[in-house]
Amino acid sequence: MTDTTQSARPEEIWILGAGGRIGSAVTANLAAQGLKPVLVGRERDGDRLRKTAVDLGSRVVIANGIDSIAAEITRQRPAVVFNGIGNYAQTAPVIARACMPGGHYLDLAADLTAVPRLLDLDQEAEQSGSTLVTGSGFGVLATEAVVIKLCQDRPTPPPCASTRWPRCPSAPESSAPPSPPP
Repeated sequence: MTDTTQSARPEEIWILGAGGRIGSAVTANLAAQGLKPVLVGRERDGDRLRKTAVDLGSRVVIANGIDSIAAEITRQRPAVVFNGIGNYAQTAPVIARACMPGGHYLDLAADLTAVPRLLDLDQEAEQSGSTLVTGSGFGVLATEAVVIKLCQDRPTPPPCASTRWPRCPSAPESSAPPSPPP
């Protein structure tokens, strides 16, 4: 019996959307490092993906639609899945769950809907031995979304005290918390 907490294909890194601009760039970067990523794409991109895969000594998985992709991930158990297909608010939770248990997931999400949806899977991922990384491109919005999530239910810090930067207000002299703005 296979231990389902481990990837069945520990050497495989799947690139979802490998036929697109971002996916092909990620594929090229991994190949330049001597890795052989698995190219995952739609049938309409199949010929181009197959040619690239031959050049890399890699392989192709054709899967049309999010449910088909998730089913293949669940069946084949790659070690790492990079989601470059976009619409992360919809695709990230489905694909990330398909990676569990034991597989790892990352994407480029950079919006305030997608990032919290993936972060909400944190305990499930931790219990299954998976790592989920969102906003891996670290655009400004993705970074801010992570900070917002981490700061939820925490007290607001006092204003900064600085005379070096004119845009940063000085902290009040007293130790009392600042008054809210009018």
